Amino acid sequence: MFYGLYLSGQGAQVQMVRQDVVANNLANAQTTGFKRELLTAQAHAPFDLQQGNRTWLPGNLDNLPGGVTAGGTATDFSQGDLQHTQGSFDVALQGKGFLKVANGKETYLTRNGQLSLGPQNQLVTRDQGYPVMGAEGAPLTGLDPALPIDVQPDGTVMQGTTAVGKLALVEPQNYSDLTKIGKNMFATSGRTVPASPETQVKQGYLEDSGVRPVASMMELIESSRTLEANVNMIKTQDDSLDRLLQSLPRK
Repeated sequence: MFYGLYLSGQGAQVQMVRQDVVANNLANAQTTGFKRELLTAQAHAPFDLQQGNRTWLPGNLDNLPGGVTAGGTATDFSQGDLQHTQGSFDVALQGKGFLKVANGKETYLTRNGQLSLGPQNQLVTRDQGYPVMGAEGAPLTGLDPALPIDVQPDGTVMQGTTAVGKLALVEPQNYSDLTKIGKNMFATSGRTVPASPETQVKQGYLEDSGVRPVASMMELIESSRTLEANVNMIKTQDDSLDRLLQSLPRK
């Protein structure tokens, strides 16, 4: 009986974590370049299969044999839809890869192409003011604020007939090395390589969030009902245990 209570509690715990993840995704449904998170879960072998005839002693839900426990989250790096903005400082990547930006000594990867011209005539991110890195490994500087910019599909930044520089388009060797920083930036613990030649820069576009609000709302409703079912199971088992205890002869 106690074993069933713990299994139901374990299931409820997974659904609560799942709801937090989905709710965070929904909160970023309008965040440019946001990549949705997916909850991973670990299924466990039943106690009798795992331990034979040994008696299970109640303890931490994470150590409970059988059932399922919440794991970490995984990022869905699928490309979002491209929104036409017509902004000359808006860029989106068509294909795999990231822009590279600098925050002091740290470098981050992002697909948020909302850029602007910084106070030192360098290309920076619009929200944080982080310098945008060029293919040569240094921030893109030397832009003339009086001239329009033209970003070529390969990332080359032109002003008139002059090539100011080229955007660094990179891809991590292993996507599992990426750690999300804030809403739409990533730090990497591994190496990066140049993005595939098939990856193109589209000026005047931005990449929408990877969240599908309707699908996420349906997932949230499904999770809520699963949580409710687990809570009802806990109540049912608790009531059954209470009736069992009351039926025992008293000394």
